[in-house]
Amino acid sequence: MKRQAVIYLHGIGEQKAGYSHKSAEKLQETFVKLLKKKDASVSSPDLICREVVWAPITSDPQAELWRRVNSKHDLDMVKLRKFLISFAGDAIAYQKTGEGDEVYNEIDAKVQSVIDAVKNEYDGDDVEFTFVAHSLGSIIVSNYLYDHADDITATNLFTLGSPIAVWALRYGDPAKADSPTQVERPNGAWINILDDEDIIGYPLRELNPHYKKAVDMDYVTEIGGVISMGNPISHIGYWEDNNAIKPIAYKLVLDYLRIHQNKPYSKPAYLKYIRSLWNV
Repeated sequence: MKRQAVIYLHGIGEQKAGYSHKSAEKLQETFVKLLKKKDASVSSPDLICREVVWAPITSDPQAELWRRVNSKHDLDMVKLRKFLISFAGDAIAYQKTGEGDEVYNEIDAKVQSVIDAVKNEYDGDDVEFTFVAHSLGSIIVSNYLYDHADDITATNLFTLGSPIAVWALRYGDPAKADSPTQVERPNGAWINILDDEDIIGYPLRELNPHYKKAVDMDYVTEIGGVISMGNPISHIGYWEDNNAIKPIAYKLVLDYLRIHQNKPYSKPAYLKYIRSLWNV
C-alpha cells in the first residue's frame, strides 16, 4: 500500500513538541475538502503527519551563553539580545565547521529518526514523503535531502519563509550554489512560499539556472492576520495561513489521485492553481 507522509521542520526559536499540530489539522481538513471536490465518492483518507523538533539541540547552549555573558553585567534590551542569540545562534551553530560538526550531525540525526519512525510504523508500505519546512528548517531539510540522496527523495518540498538564498552567500558568489536538493521527478514539486514583507524569506529561482530548474515556483503571497500581514512579523505566520496551506493540500490531492486512480500529474495545471490563489 502506498501512503502519504508530511514531515514538518520548524525554524529558529524555542519551539516545543506540538508546534505543527494545528497546521497539520488544517492541512488534513483542506486536503479532504479539495479531494471531495475532485471525487465526492472518495472516503476521507488520513495523511501521516509528523514533526521534527530540533530546537533543544541549540537552545541549551544558547541559555548557557546568555548566563555567562550576563553574569557580571546588567545588560539592557534583554528581549532583543535573547532574540539575536536565538536567531544568530541557531544559524551559527548549525554551520559545518570541520571540527566535528556536532550540532549539524545531531540535527541531521533528529530528522533521520523521524523518517525512520514513519518507515518502521508503516513497515511494508511504500511511503511518499512531503516536507514542509519553515525558515532555518528549510536549510536543514535541504541539507538532509542532499546528504541522504541515495536513501530518500522527497516527493514534494515546501519551503516557507526560507533564507536559502542568503545561505548561498557562503559560496561567495550565489551563482556557484550549483547543487540544490532535488525532488522526485516527474511527479514531485518544490514550491518556495514567501510573503513579500518577510525579510527572512527570499525567492530562489533567480539565484542561478540550477535553482531555476530545481524550484518549480517562488510563490510570493500575503501571510498572516491583521497584526502580522504586511510587515516583517509575517515570518511567523505561515503554519496556519491558507495561502500556505492550500498549495500543499492541493498537491497532496493530486498525488492521491495519481497514486490511487492513476491520474497523471500535470505540473502546468498545478502551477496554474497556485496562481489562481494569488497574483503571482
